[in-house]
Amino acid sequence: MKKFLTLIVQVCFICVQIFSPVFAGEKLPDLPDLPPEFDAVIPPEGVDVFSPSTTPAEVAPKNPVQQTVSTPASTKQTNENYCAKPVQTAPAQQQTNVKTQPVKSSLTPVKTTLQTKNKIITPQKTYTSKTTATNTYVVPKGKKFNVRLQQSISSNSPVGTRISFVSRYPETSPYITIPAGTVFKGRITDSHPPQLTGNGGLIVINVDQMVYNGKTYEIDAKISVANDKHIFFNNIKGKRMYLRSIPKSIKPGSRFFKKMWRKTTNLARNDNGVEIILTPFTFLTGAVVYAVNFVSSPVLALFYKGQSITIPSGALFKIQLRDDAIIRK
Repeated sequence: MKKFLTLIVQVCFICVQIFSPVFAGEKLPDLPDLPPEFDAVIPPEGVDVFSPSTTPAEVAPKNPVQQTVSTPASTKQTNENYCAKPVQTAPAQQQTNVKTQPVKSSLTPVKTTLQTKNKIITPQKTYTSKTTATNTYVVPKGKKFNVRLQQSISSNSPVGTRISFVSRYPETSPYITIPAGTVFKGRITDSHPPQLTGNGGLIVINVDQMVYNGKTYEIDAKISVANDKHIFFNNIKGKRMYLRSIPKSIKPGSRFFKKMWRKTTNLARNDNGVEIILTPFTFLTGAVVYAVNFVSSPVLALFYKGQSITIPSGALFKIQLRDDAIIRK
């Protein structure tokens, strides 16, 4: 069956291909004739359009002549007659070509040499130039010295009090060594005793002098460690006692409550009925006072002071330079 169907399809296809020109009765439309103007465009027979031309091309003149056109003179009109002046045309002026010859510039390379005599250029900071020229030595900032306090100080010491330190160990720097026993001097720039709100005492010390080989040099240093405690912002401060003052502020209420509790127990032991009736009043009074004292303890702690500062003589300190120290021999 399949073979029969395929055979019919092939026969139909062949018939369509054979009889399609017979049934096609339509013809293509005729194209219109070209206008006569296009005949001039068509080259004559025997002429090759793509062959090179033999007629020379016209070249523009090198020296064009510029003509100046003069406008006619205005005529003056009078009442009697009209007279016109003749118009004179200026002769054409030819512009002469100015020939400029190119300037030949001869550039000769210039050799530059940099001569350096005994000069060492280094990007880093060195101290050799100072030591060789003027015997000047620089102790860089950040250098620390272990020192010992020479006198006792406290938060009650007045501002401006002079103090001194003595170095415990030698400290080395580029091309110089600060020996042990070097004296450092300073003064107290700010101090106050313990204050309310639990604030402790304060001592601020600035070290401004160093005695080296019998000469005093100006320096700028601060205290980094005082009495084995690290110091921040150069402020030696006493302990803040605000949080520790809150339990202290509750003690009066607790003492009053204990007192009223003892009275309540004593009244309860008596055999008289009148005293037993008074026991609730004493207990409630002590409880109310204690509760009010407990709630108001954060406010009452503001009226307590912090801890004072007392540093004895011989305490250990550390001094740190805030700027370069210049020493000359």
